[in-house]
Parts: sequence; C-alpha cells; structure tokens
Amino acid sequence: MGRAMTMTSDRRAAPLLPGEAGLRRAVLIDPRPGRVLAYLEDDFHHFEIALSHDGRAITGVEATTIRHPWTTCAGAGPKLIERLTGVALADVASFDSPYAQCTHLYDLALFAASKAGGDRPHLFRMFVEDWKNGLRRAVIDRDGVVLIDWRLDRETVLPPHDHAGRSLRELRHWAAELPADEREAALLLRRAVFISVGRTFDPDLQEDVPNPPPGACFAHQPENFDPAARFRGSRRDFTHAVEGPLAARAAACA
Repeated sequence: MGRAMTMTSDRRAAPLLPGEAGLRRAVLIDPRPGRVLAYLEDDFHHFEIALSHDGRAITGVEATTIRHPWTTCAGAGPKLIERLTGVALADVASFDSPYAQCTHLYDLALFAASKAGGDRPHLFRMFVEDWKNGLRRAVIDRDGVVLIDWRLDRETVLPPHDHAGRSLRELRHWAAELPADEREAALLLRRAVFISVGRTFDPDLQEDVPNPPPGACFAHQPENFDPAARFRGSRRDFTHAVEGPLAARAAACA
C-alpha cells in the first residue's frame, strides 16, 4: 500500500467547517518503519511526539511541548520520556496513571503506539461548536471523510444517532458497541468536546477563571501546580483562519 493520504495538501491544511464558531483540533499520525510520529494541535495545545520501537517495545521517545495553557506543562515532556521508554507496545495503555501525565501527551502517546504497525499517515480534524443553551454540534473527519457528526446537549448524544441519550462521560462503557473506526474517532472527539469549555473564558483577559480539580493532570498535581503559571498569549482561535491546526504538518505529510 502507498503512504499518501487521499486529501490534497491545501485541503489538509484547511480548518474543518471554516467560519463556524467553535473549537478546532487536529491529530496527525504518521507511522514509519520502526517509528511513529504524532502531532496534536487545538485552540489551547500543540504537542508533538516521536516513538521509536522494535516491533515489541518502545525504544525511544521524543516529546515536544510547543503551546499549552500553563508554563508548568512543559515539564510533562521529560516525564513522559522517562516513563514510556522501554515499555512493551502491548502494555502502553497502562504505563502510568493518566493523572500523573499531561492528559494530551498521554492520549497522543497511546494513540501513536496503537499505530505502530500502520503503513500510512492519517489526519483527524475535529470541530466542536460553541454551545447555545447547552446545544452544540461535534464533528470529526479522517482524511476528509466524516466519521461522526454528533448533536449534543452538553455531553449527551441527541437523536438521530444510534446512541442518543448516552453521555460522553460514560463513553468508555459503550464504545465497544461501536465499529472500530467510529470507536477510535469517538474517543478522539470526546476529548475535544471536554476541552471546548475552555472557549467560554479567556485567562488573558480574566483573572478569576476556573481551574481543573487538584490532581487532574500533570500541571495540577500538588507538587507542580502554580496558580501564577498561566501561559499568557498561548491561545489561538481558528474560526476565521485560512489554515487550521497542524496546517504545515498536514500539508507536508504524504
């Protein structure tokens, strides 16, 4: 099989549903012999990972923290490298507590490891509409083909989806009922839905903004948390952008 994605480079670089107000997130997975490159970008985050492996275990890890809500998030990269190097590919899902790691680096590392046997890159683009009275739309495509188009009441799936009435908070309990491609997409889109609440406030303009609960992630572990460590000026809004998240990476990937 060839490695090329079916989308043209200009379409890969474009945001999903341009002009509609909401969060945009992209995940690009690029598996190569003995190595998987993985990239993630959204309104609040930009992380990149490279996993080297011998087909059985992870032999090397590179983690780059480019953009994130807290300056302390940068310390999550070295911790991921330390804990993940040497772990068997089959054991990656349990290599550490997700609360001890950066949530997004952790998710990206697990997803990258699951693609160690892949032979072509895939680009996942996500859009979560800014809600109106709790109602919103959430969409994910892979290489330009829509896999999920949910209507949500906050975090509950609405008709006509087959799983209408179910909460995304409980997705891991019903994800096994989904076809493999939809299950993979649902888990990616779920995270985008959860973080989209960040668009309802702006820490660059507001002092009193909500924080995740203590211990929720690497930056909010008691030994790491610093309320003064907000990464000012790190947010992006792709609503009216010509290029979407990971535009340069996506356009160059073939």
